[in-house]
Amino acid sequence: MSQSFVHRVIHRFGFYFCAFAFAGAVWQTEHYLLSGPIIYLPVPAQAQAVDAFSDMNRLLITLGTSLLGAMGLLLFGGIKGRACSRELWAAMAGALSVAVSIYYGYLANLNVMSMVVDGYFDPRNPALQRIHGLHFGFFLLGVIFFAGFIYQNVRAEYDHEKSRYVTGS
Repeated sequence: MSQSFVHRVIHRFGFYFCAFAFAGAVWQTEHYLLSGPIIYLPVPAQAQAVDAFSDMNRLLITLGTSLLGAMGLLLFGGIKGRACSRELWAAMAGALSVAVSIYYGYLANLNVMSMVVDGYFDPRNPALQRIHGLHFGFFLLGVIFFAGFIYQNVRAEYDHEKSRYVTGS
């Protein structure tokens, strides 16, 4: 096993290990922030809670849509490097994760609308929390895969440029 191969494997899996560790910390922080005491609010505050939840949901959907657009731009117009095809799995996994995230955002909106129609909104509702957690988690997973795709391609281009200057070609 060559040292170059081991070095590449360490860089590839090291990046994903660090990215998943960071994502886990972010997800745990969000879970901790949302797991406070249950407080039933009067009706005017419920309207503000619906607005806040809807705005947060819209933000995640907008960011997911933007991320899908950036992936499309890079895949079909930007990155033409030699590592693009090797790391295409990361781009596809990222796109799929973000698409699933957008779907869960849609489900969260439906859940909130049904709560409002029924005359109450409980931001601590377990079903809503589960849907929102999946929405955020899949978005975070998509960001990690997209960042991995970019990182591996930039690294491959840098290595290619470095080897070109070393060999003098």
